Formats: sequence, structure tokens, C-alpha cells
Amino acid sequence: MNGLNFSHAVLPHAALLPLWVKLSWALVVSAVVLRWTYRFKPTVWPAAVVAVILLLPRTDVLSGYLALAFQTPSLVLVAWALWCWTDVLQLREPVSTTPTSVAGVGVLLGWALVLDTLNYWPTWFNPQLYALGFESAGLWWVLVWMAAVLLYAQVPKRWVLSAVVVLTVYVWLRLPSGNVWDALLDPFVWLALHVQLWRVCRAGLTGRSSRQAVT
Repeated sequence: MNGLNFSHAVLPHAALLPLWVKLSWALVVSAVVLRWTYRFKPTVWPAAVVAVILLLPRTDVLSGYLALAFQTPSLVLVAWALWCWTDVLQLREPVSTTPTSVAGVGVLLGWALVLDTLNYWPTWFNPQLYALGFESAGLWWVLVWMAAVLLYAQVPKRWVLSAVVVLTVYVWLRLPSGNVWDALLDPFVWLALHVQLWRVCRAGLTGRSSRQAVT
């Protein structure tokens, strides 16, 4: 143990958690249905019906099972779901706004958290990374990293707005678990970041092969 003190960890209000689990999963699942069905027919009704069903009082078990299987959605995933609905309602094409550098850091952070969860760190090195997310040091690390991204990378305004809202909601309500890593990453976000990096690498290799063929 590295002596972290968790007596000052701020957790979300207990009465807020059931409501958040229900609302967040309704947004995320309906956004997934919306993106999938909109490819075949431009209609929002199937996604709207899914959202209403998940929000009904007697369907708490559905969001509960989703939370048990996949944990509660991160604030980043909820922000993605809100943008999905916003794009469709405003008749805009969906866009990818996550900078490649941010995706790379997210992938590395996810793998580091996997090592931390499985306790695969060397015996002489135990950062307790996940536990650090409950401390103010974890939040400060995220703020410094975000400032560096804004200074040295070209990021869309949508990403900046999403990052500010996500961190503000986390600081204010400590959702979803009181841990800053859970606010930024979940299994679906982590998987999506892997896919984004794979597409960037594939595009780079394809472009390199095309240039070599021309020369």
C-alpha cells in the first residue's frame, strides 16, 4: 500500500445513483439504437421507444442488469449519447471529435487500470492507480493533461465543450462512482478508442502503401 488516505473521498449522493443508472443507460442504449436504425431509415421512433421503455418505473431491472454486466456508463459515454441525439435532431452528420493523442492516452490509461485491477504491477511498484481516482491528485492529473491537450493539439470545439461539461458534472455530482477514471472511461469508451486508433493506423498504412506504389 502506498498510504493513500480515502477518508476525504467524495462520493455521489446515494439517492442520486439509482436515477443516474436508469437515465444514463436509457440515453446510451437509445443512442446506439438511433445510430444503428438511422443508417437504414431516417426515423427516431425506435430509439425513442427504447428510451421510454428504459425510463418506465417498472423497468429498473433492465438498467440494473446492464449496470451489473457493463457497469454504469461514464460521463464521456453519456456525452456521446447526447451528441448523437443532438446531431440527428438538428439534421447533422455524426462526426468524430476525439483527437488521436487523446485516444492514445485513453487506451494507455485503460490498460494501466487493467494492470492495476489485476494487481499485475511489479512488487516494487504499486501506484494504486484506480484508488488514486478518488483523490484530488487524480483530478489534478486530468486537468493538467487536458490543459496540455488544449495547448499542443488542435481539438474541435465540440470536444472542448464535452470535456468541460464532463469535468464540471464530475466535480459537482461525483458521478458515476466518485472516481474520476470512471467518469472518463468505461468498457465501451475504451473499446471505441481502440477502434479509432486502429482506423488511424490503417489509414496511415494505406496511404503509405499508395505513395510507395506511385513512386
